[in-house]
Parts: sequence; structure tokens; C-alpha cells
Amino acid sequence: MHWFPWAAGIGGRDGGVRVVPATFQLYQFSDDDLVWWRLVSPNGRGVARMPHGVDTFDEAREAVDTIVARVGDLTTVLRLTDAYRWQWQVQLDGVPVAQGIGDQDRRVRCEYACRTFSTLALTAAIDPALVTFRRVGAPSRPR
Repeated sequence: MHWFPWAAGIGGRDGGVRVVPATFQLYQFSDDDLVWWRLVSPNGRGVARMPHGVDTFDEAREAVDTIVARVGDLTTVLRLTDAYRWQWQVQLDGVPVAQGIGDQDRRVRCEYACRTFSTLALTAAIDPALVTFRRVGAPSRPR
């Protein structure tokens, strides 16, 4: 049995529902040259992101490829914040490579969110486009 309904192909062609895969989206901010990735779930919500930006699109894509290839080698780190909220991070060889977007009110939900990332990452597509976002409240960079 699958953890996620979309993994089992529920609603496939016969059900009339299109199955949408999770997607790694590569992006940058309009006021910054660094490139980041985030994993977006099939329902459009962010699941995880890169903990630090890199200099180029190719480096961000390589970071995604490394995570997918070595998902079984990732180590999970759960942390309770000062506000008593749970956050997760995964590390590869002791180096943080992904962190959850948002936090959870319970440890069990935090663990589930991390498992969701590991499961979705294996089958996620990589969007070939580089998206540019404008930070809220940040002025646009002069062109």
C-alpha cells in the first residue's frame, strides 16, 4: 500500500483525474543572484527547500540530482524551536541539504512531513525553467 493516493495512481485515465507529480522548482529572487530549489507537492504546496542558495542554475540542479540519487543516505534532524514548534532538516554527510517549509505543532507531524519529502523527491520532475520571485517588501533591482 502506498503512503500517498497519487503514488498508487488513483483516478488515472479511467477515473478522469490527471495525476500530477511533485516538482522541483528552481528559482531566484529579483534582488539576489543566488539560485535555490524547492519541492512543490502535487497539490501545489511547498514541501521543502534548499537551506542555502548557490551561484548557478546548474549547481542547484546538481544539488537536486544528488539528493534524489542519495535519498537513502539522508539523515533526518528534528528540532523543537523556542516557540515549541517542530522543524525538520535532512543532512548528507553531516551537511544540511534540505529543510522543511514551515513548522509543525507535533513531532509526529514533523516526522511525516520529512517522510513526505523523501517519498516525493524520488519521483518528482525538475522544472526546466528558472523562476524569479520578488521578495515581499523588497524594491525591484535596477535593470
